[in-house]
Amino acid sequence: MEKNQIKNALLIDGSAIVHRAYHALPSFTSSDGTPTNALYGFITMFLGMIDMFRPSYLAVCLDTPKPTFRKKILSTYQAQRPKAPDNLSRQFPLVIEFLKVSHIAGIAKEGFEADDVMATLADLIQRELSDAHIYIVTGDKDILQLVNDRVTVVMPRSGIRNVDLMDNTAVYKKLGIQPSQVVDYKTLAGDPSDNYSGVTGIGPKKASTLLSRYGTVENIYKHLDEIEVKTTLALKTYEKNALIAKKLAQLRKNVAIDTSIQDLVYTGLHTDQILPFLHKYTLKSIEKRIMAEKSEVNAGGKKQKNQLSFF
Repeated sequence: MEKNQIKNALLIDGSAIVHRAYHALPSFTSSDGTPTNALYGFITMFLGMIDMFRPSYLAVCLDTPKPTFRKKILSTYQAQRPKAPDNLSRQFPLVIEFLKVSHIAGIAKEGFEADDVMATLADLIQRELSDAHIYIVTGDKDILQLVNDRVTVVMPRSGIRNVDLMDNTAVYKKLGIQPSQVVDYKTLAGDPSDNYSGVTGIGPKKASTLLSRYGTVENIYKHLDEIEVKTTLALKTYEKNALIAKKLAQLRKNVAIDTSIQDLVYTGLHTDQILPFLHKYTLKSIEKRIMAEKSEVNAGGKKQKNQLSFF
Protein backbone atom coordinates (compact mmCIF):
# COMPACT_ATOMS: atom_id res chain seq x y z
CA MET A 1 0.00 0.00 0.00
CA GLU A 2 1.38 3.40 -1.01
CA LYS A 3 2.17 5.77 1.84
CA ASN A 4 0.21 9.01 2.15
CA GLN A 5 2.05 12.03 0.82
CA ILE A 6 3.08 14.43 3.56
CA LYS A 7 0.97 17.60 3.57
CA ASN A 8 2.16 20.90 4.98
CA ALA A 9 0.29 22.83 7.65
CA LEU A 10 1.35 26.47 7.99
CA LEU A 11 0.73 28.46 11.18
CA ILE A 12 1.73 32.11 11.06
CA ASP A 13 2.24 34.36 14.08
CA GLY A 14 0.42 37.33 12.59
CA SER A 15 1.12 39.70 15.46
CA ALA A 16 4.86 39.04 15.39
CA ILE A 17 5.05 39.47 11.61
CA VAL A 18 3.05 42.72 11.69
CA HIS A 19 5.30 44.18 14.41
CA ARG A 20 8.39 43.09 12.50
CA ALA A 21 7.13 44.63 9.26
CA TYR A 22 6.21 47.93 10.91
CA HIS A 23 9.68 48.44 12.35
CA ALA A 24 11.52 47.13 9.27
CA LEU A 25 9.80 49.20 6.59
CA PRO A 26 9.66 52.96 6.07
CA SER A 27 6.35 54.64 6.77
CA PHE A 28 3.96 54.87 3.82
CA THR A 29 0.22 55.24 3.37
CA SER A 30 -2.67 54.46 1.07
CA SER A 31 -4.12 57.16 -1.17
CA ASP A 32 -6.47 58.26 1.63
CA GLY A 33 -3.65 58.57 4.18
CA THR A 34 -4.14 55.25 5.99
CA PRO A 35 -0.78 53.88 7.24
CA THR A 36 -0.06 50.61 5.41
CA ASN A 37 3.63 49.72 5.80
CA ALA A 38 2.96 46.93 8.34
CA LEU A 39 0.03 45.66 6.27
CA TYR A 40 2.21 45.61 3.16
CA GLY A 41 5.00 43.77 4.98
CA PHE A 42 2.60 41.24 6.47
CA ILE A 43 0.95 40.43 3.14
CA THR A 44 4.32 40.17 1.42
CA MET A 45 5.61 37.73 4.05
CA PHE A 46 2.29 35.86 4.08
CA LEU A 47 2.39 35.30 0.31
CA GLY A 48 6.07 34.39 0.48
CA MET A 49 5.42 31.71 3.10
CA ILE A 50 2.55 30.25 1.06
CA ASP A 51 4.84 30.18 -1.95
CA MET A 52 7.60 28.51 0.05
CA PHE A 53 5.62 25.84 1.88
CA ARG A 54 2.57 25.17 -0.35
CA PRO A 55 0.27 24.47 2.61
CA SER A 56 -2.79 22.26 2.60
CA TYR A 57 -3.76 23.73 5.99
CA LEU A 58 -3.29 27.35 6.99
CA ALA A 59 -4.04 29.70 9.89
CA VAL A 60 -2.86 33.10 11.07
CA CYS A 61 -2.81 33.50 14.85
CA LEU A 62 -3.05 36.86 16.58
CA ASP A 63 -2.68 38.44 20.00
CA THR A 64 -5.60 40.39 21.46
CA PRO A 65 -5.41 43.78 23.22
CA LYS A 66 -6.61 42.22 26.49
CA PRO A 67 -4.13 41.12 29.20
CA THR A 68 -3.30 37.41 29.18
CA PHE A 69 -3.30 34.91 32.03
CA ARG A 70 0.45 35.47 32.35
CA LYS A 71 -0.18 39.02 33.51
CA LYS A 72 -2.21 37.57 36.39
CA ILE A 73 0.69 35.30 37.34
CA LEU A 74 3.22 38.16 37.20
CA SER A 75 1.99 41.75 37.08
CA THR A 76 5.28 42.96 35.55
CA TYR A 77 5.14 40.45 32.68
CA GLN A 78 6.17 42.31 29.47
CA ALA A 79 5.84 45.58 31.41
CA GLN A 80 9.00 46.98 29.83
CA ARG A 81 7.52 46.90 26.34
CA PRO A 82 6.42 50.31 25.06
CA LYS A 83 2.87 50.87 23.94
CA ALA A 84 2.40 50.19 20.24
CA PRO A 85 2.50 53.37 18.12
CA ASP A 86 -0.90 54.50 16.87
CA ASN A 87 0.13 53.98 13.24
CA LEU A 88 0.89 50.34 14.07
CA SER A 89 -2.28 49.71 16.08
CA ARG A 90 -4.38 51.10 13.23
CA GLN A 91 -3.07 48.44 10.87
CA PHE A 92 -4.14 45.34 12.82
CA PRO A 93 -7.81 45.74 11.76
CA LEU A 94 -6.56 45.97 8.16
CA VAL A 95 -4.71 42.67 8.55
CA ILE A 96 -7.88 41.07 9.92
CA GLU A 97 -9.84 42.53 7.00
CA PHE A 98 -7.31 41.02 4.59
CA LEU A 99 -7.66 37.59 6.20
CA LYS A 100 -11.44 37.77 5.92
CA VAL A 101 -11.45 38.67 2.23
CA SER A 102 -8.83 35.95 1.66
CA HIS A 103 -10.99 33.35 3.46
CA ILE A 104 -8.04 32.53 5.72
CA ALA A 105 -8.58 31.44 9.31
CA GLY A 106 -7.51 34.28 11.60
CA ILE A 107 -7.59 33.00 15.16
CA ALA A 108 -7.21 34.81 18.48
CA LYS A 109 -8.42 34.17 22.02
CA GLU A 110 -8.74 36.72 24.80
CA GLY A 111 -6.55 35.90 27.78
CA PHE A 112 -3.98 34.06 25.66
CA GLU A 113 -1.12 34.94 23.35
CA ALA A 114 -0.86 33.97 19.70
CA ASP A 115 1.82 31.49 20.84
CA ASP A 116 -0.75 29.59 22.92
CA VAL A 117 -3.19 29.50 20.02
CA MET A 118 -0.47 28.13 17.72
CA ALA A 119 0.48 25.53 20.33
CA THR A 120 -3.16 24.46 20.54
CA LEU A 121 -3.51 24.23 16.76
CA ALA A 122 -0.23 22.34 16.40
CA ASP A 123 -1.44 19.83 18.97
CA LEU A 124 -4.79 19.50 17.18
CA ILE A 125 -3.13 18.89 13.82
CA GLN A 126 -0.72 16.30 15.21
CA ARG A 127 -3.58 14.40 16.87
CA GLU A 128 -5.94 14.44 13.90
CA LEU A 129 -3.65 14.40 10.86
CA SER A 130 -1.01 11.70 10.63
CA ASP A 131 0.17 12.92 7.22
CA ALA A 132 0.90 16.58 8.01
CA HIS A 133 4.12 18.40 8.82
CA ILE A 134 3.67 21.70 10.64
CA TYR A 135 5.64 24.86 9.90
CA ILE A 136 5.24 27.70 12.41
CA VAL A 137 6.35 31.15 11.24
CA THR A 138 7.38 33.42 14.11
CA GLY A 139 10.26 35.38 15.56
CA ASP A 140 9.36 34.30 19.10
CA LYS A 141 11.80 31.78 20.60
CA ASP A 142 9.12 30.54 23.04
CA ILE A 143 7.71 28.51 20.16
CA LEU A 144 10.89 26.41 19.98
CA GLN A 145 9.43 24.26 22.78
CA LEU A 146 6.98 22.87 20.19
CA VAL A 147 9.65 21.59 17.80
CA ASN A 148 9.66 17.84 17.19
CA ASP A 149 9.85 15.45 14.25
CA ARG A 150 6.59 16.89 12.89
CA VAL A 151 6.97 20.55 13.83
CA THR A 152 9.53 22.99 12.39
CA VAL A 153 9.73 26.63 13.43
CA VAL A 154 10.44 29.14 10.66
CA MET A 155 12.25 32.21 12.01
CA PRO A 156 12.52 35.14 9.56
CA ARG A 157 15.87 36.92 9.39
CA SER A 158 15.62 39.42 6.55
CA GLY A 159 13.70 39.64 3.32
CA ILE A 160 11.14 36.99 2.40
CA ARG A 161 13.11 33.81 1.90
CA ASN A 162 15.96 34.43 4.32
CA VAL A 163 14.71 32.30 7.21
CA ASP A 164 16.10 29.86 9.75
CA LEU A 165 14.40 26.45 9.80
CA MET A 166 14.50 25.32 13.41
CA ASP A 167 14.19 21.56 13.71
CA ASN A 168 15.47 19.37 16.56
CA THR A 169 19.06 19.63 15.37
CA ALA A 170 18.94 23.40 14.86
CA VAL A 171 17.47 24.00 18.33
CA TYR A 172 20.21 21.90 19.92
CA LYS A 173 22.88 23.72 17.93
CA LYS A 174 21.51 27.12 18.98
CA LEU A 175 20.70 26.49 22.65
CA GLY A 176 22.59 23.31 23.57
CA ILE A 177 19.36 21.62 24.67
CA GLN A 178 16.50 19.61 23.19
CA PRO A 179 13.23 21.39 22.26
CA SER A 180 11.50 19.53 25.09
CA GLN A 181 13.86 21.32 27.50
CA VAL A 182 13.13 24.88 26.31
CA VAL A 183 10.60 25.52 29.08
CA ASP A 184 13.07 24.39 31.74
CA TYR A 185 15.81 26.43 30.06
CA LYS A 186 13.68 29.57 30.43
CA THR A 187 12.72 28.48 33.96
CA LEU A 188 16.39 28.72 34.93
CA ALA A 189 17.62 31.57 32.74
CA GLY A 190 14.44 33.64 32.60
CA ASP A 191 13.45 35.75 29.61
CA PRO A 192 14.42 39.45 29.56
CA SER A 193 12.27 40.03 26.45
CA ASP A 194 9.20 39.10 28.52
CA ASN A 195 10.56 40.82 31.64
CA TYR A 196 10.87 37.88 34.00
CA SER A 197 13.82 36.28 35.72
CA GLY A 198 14.41 32.64 36.51
CA VAL A 199 17.15 31.71 38.93
CA THR A 200 19.27 34.83 39.39
CA GLY A 201 22.90 33.91 38.80
CA ILE A 202 22.13 31.21 36.23
CA GLY A 203 22.47 32.42 32.67
CA PRO A 204 21.81 30.65 29.36
CA LYS A 205 25.13 28.79 29.28
CA LYS A 206 24.81 27.47 32.84
CA ALA A 207 21.17 26.56 32.24
CA SER A 208 22.02 24.44 29.20
CA THR A 209 24.90 22.78 31.08
CA LEU A 210 22.66 21.82 33.99
CA LEU A 211 19.91 20.54 31.71
CA SER A 212 22.37 18.53 29.63
CA ARG A 213 23.45 16.77 32.81
CA TYR A 214 20.16 16.41 34.70
CA GLY A 215 17.47 16.64 32.01
CA THR A 216 14.83 18.62 33.89
CA VAL A 217 14.54 21.34 36.51
CA GLU A 218 12.87 18.87 38.86
CA ASN A 219 15.81 16.49 38.54
CA ILE A 220 18.27 19.34 39.11
CA TYR A 221 16.62 20.05 42.46
CA LYS A 222 16.89 16.36 43.37
CA HIS A 223 20.67 16.48 42.90
CA LEU A 224 21.64 19.73 44.62
CA ASP A 225 24.26 17.84 46.64
CA GLU A 226 26.16 17.20 43.38
CA ILE A 227 26.15 20.82 42.21
CA GLU A 228 28.67 23.52 43.13
CA VAL A 229 27.82 25.51 46.25
CA LYS A 230 27.28 28.87 44.51
CA THR A 231 24.80 27.42 42.02
CA THR A 232 23.05 25.38 44.71
CA LEU A 233 22.58 28.51 46.80
CA ALA A 234 21.07 30.35 43.82
CA LEU A 235 18.71 27.45 43.09
CA LYS A 236 17.51 27.38 46.69
CA THR A 237 17.21 31.15 47.04
CA TYR A 238 15.28 31.70 43.82
CA GLU A 239 13.21 28.52 43.69
CA LYS A 240 9.98 30.53 43.89
CA ASN A 241 11.09 32.65 40.92
CA ALA A 242 11.79 29.46 39.00
CA LEU A 243 8.29 28.12 39.66
CA ILE A 244 6.76 31.36 38.39
CA ALA A 245 9.05 31.39 35.33
CA LYS A 246 7.98 27.87 34.41
CA LYS A 247 4.30 28.85 34.45
CA LEU A 248 5.08 31.83 32.23
CA ALA A 249 7.24 29.90 29.77
CA GLN A 250 4.92 26.94 29.28
CA LEU A 251 2.68 27.37 26.24
CA ARG A 252 -0.92 26.25 26.63
CA LYS A 253 -2.07 23.52 24.25
CA ASN A 254 -5.68 23.50 25.41
CA VAL A 255 -6.94 26.98 24.53
CA ALA A 256 -10.70 26.84 23.99
CA ILE A 257 -10.88 27.88 20.35
CA ASP A 258 -13.86 27.02 18.19
CA THR A 259 -11.74 25.70 15.33
CA SER A 260 -11.70 22.36 13.53
CA ILE A 261 -9.27 20.86 11.05
CA GLN A 262 -11.78 21.64 8.31
CA ASP A 263 -11.54 25.34 9.17
CA LEU A 264 -7.81 25.21 8.39
CA VAL A 265 -8.09 23.66 4.92
CA TYR A 266 -6.41 25.87 2.34
CA THR A 267 -7.28 25.48 -1.34
CA GLY A 268 -5.82 28.66 -2.75
CA LEU A 269 -6.11 32.43 -2.75
CA HIS A 270 -9.44 34.07 -3.54
CA THR A 271 -7.88 36.59 -5.87
CA ASP A 272 -11.20 38.09 -6.97
CA GLN A 273 -11.75 39.28 -3.39
CA ILE A 274 -8.11 40.12 -2.65
CA LEU A 275 -7.50 42.39 -5.64
CA PRO A 276 -10.16 44.99 -4.67
CA PHE A 277 -8.72 45.02 -1.14
CA LEU A 278 -5.21 45.69 -2.45
CA HIS A 279 -6.53 48.42 -4.72
CA LYS A 280 -8.44 50.00 -1.83
CA TYR A 281 -5.25 50.36 0.22
CA THR A 282 -3.02 51.31 -2.73
CA LEU A 283 -0.82 48.22 -2.44
CA LYS A 284 0.03 48.43 -6.12
CA SER A 285 3.13 46.24 -6.26
CA ILE A 286 1.37 43.27 -4.63
CA GLU A 287 -1.71 43.87 -6.78
CA LYS A 288 0.39 43.76 -9.95
CA ARG A 289 2.12 40.53 -8.90
CA ILE A 290 -1.16 38.77 -8.19
CA MET A 291 -2.72 40.01 -11.43
CA ALA A 292 0.28 38.75 -13.39
CA GLU A 293 0.11 35.33 -11.75
CA LYS A 294 -3.64 35.15 -12.25
CA SER A 295 -3.24 35.98 -15.94
CA GLU A 296 -0.68 33.21 -16.34
CA VAL A 297 -3.00 30.67 -14.73
CA ASN A 298 -5.99 31.84 -16.80
CA ALA A 299 -3.86 31.57 -19.94
CA GLY A 300 -3.39 27.88 -19.29
CA GLY A 301 -0.15 27.95 -17.34
CA LYS A 302 0.92 24.89 -15.40
CA LYS A 303 0.32 26.39 -11.96
CA GLN A 304 -2.75 25.30 -10.05
CA LYS A 305 -4.96 27.67 -8.06
CA ASN A 306 -3.09 26.94 -4.86
CA GLN A 307 0.30 27.14 -6.52
CA LEU A 308 0.60 30.79 -7.43
CA SER A 309 4.21 31.90 -7.16
CA PHE A 310 4.84 35.47 -6.05
CA PHE A 311 8.59 35.64 -5.49
